[in-house]
Amino acid sequence: MASLSAHEVYMEEALRLAARGRGRTSPNPMVGAVIVKNGRVVGRGWHERFGGPHAEANALEAAGWRARGASLYVTLEPCAHYGKTPPCTEAIIRAGVRRVILGTRDPNRKAAGGAAILRRAGIEVIEGVLEESCRRLNAPFFKYIRTGMPLVTVKWAMTLDGKIAAPGGDARWVTCDEARQRAQMLRAEHDAVCVGIGTVLADRPRLNCRYRGAAWQPRRIVLDSLARTPLDSPILSSPGGEVMIAVTSAAPLRRVRALEKAGATVLRIAKGSDSRVNLEKLLKRLPDMGILSVMIEGGAEVLGSAFDAGVADRVAVFVGARVLGGRKALSAVGGVGARRMAFAEGAKIVRVEKVGEDLMIEAEPGDWSWFRPVCG
Repeated sequence: MASLSAHEVYMEEALRLAARGRGRTSPNPMVGAVIVKNGRVVGRGWHERFGGPHAEANALEAAGWRARGASLYVTLEPCAHYGKTPPCTEAIIRAGVRRVILGTRDPNRKAAGGAAILRRAGIEVIEGVLEESCRRLNAPFFKYIRTGMPLVTVKWAMTLDGKIAAPGGDARWVTCDEARQRAQMLRAEHDAVCVGIGTVLADRPRLNCRYRGAAWQPRRIVLDSLARTPLDSPILSSPGGEVMIAVTSAAPLRRVRALEKAGATVLRIAKGSDSRVNLEKLLKRLPDMGILSVMIEGGAEVLGSAFDAGVADRVAVFVGARVLGGRKALSAVGGVGARRMAFAEGAKIVRVEKVGEDLMIEAEPGDWSWFRPVCG
């Protein structure tokens, strides 16, 4: 592997800082900033929470007078508009920063234009350092800005022969401890996790994040057209993120009120052609609630509906070193499915990693045209 340039070393540090805001900045992006002077870091900052100071402002405050004549590394183009905070470009110019190195342009037209403003102020601007890494960090933000939809990851665990459970439904455990811990880490990378009512009834999950390093809890969404979630379900009583139950107009009002009294937020969503919750319409509502990324964990019919509706952006599959065999063992993905092999083309495997005794495979089956670099 080629050694990193000095610009890349500092940008990597900015990326690590940015990731500290995971789960706290949506619907804003995660951003990290590092200020360097005479080869030494004199200021660090990141966007810590939605509505709070931006990464650049925090780094400039940390640097103080040492920012004058320094270089600022920032993962996303500094904003140029008044929102919940003043424009970062103004603060950078006032601080006397000499050079700004940015990872990627801001896809949000309301906030973009910072690079041009800085150049007009006589500040040198270098663009595109670790650009793909900076865009991937905020892939949910890029997708939302360009499509109005959250980024959707579908996740499942299966055996070597593609089964998720024995004929009677026994699925404990398909994968090893290390793989299950990695799955918990994935939860922590999303604003929300989502399952169908079948999973809630069969497995009684908590859906909270039990990764030891998790600093926050994603929200928990149940697709439950008839409001059948039991009031004694662990998802309602266990600590974790807000519980959101998506129902249709067919849900009895008494059940809806009982769920609300139990602490759940009930979302009324239009029916799909199968009389279940219309997944696409639900996803379109989530960004207004600050949810820009969702991980769908099952069951098979819910996973299948994500592919049938064409909303799956990423796939995370854990493959356990087991073989179930037999015709009645349960397959991972249901739904209508593709009628021909040619219709299933287009997915791209982006990573294969050994996790404990098992494998983790990541793929991108969707149209990622919204991920292209920002130009202009």
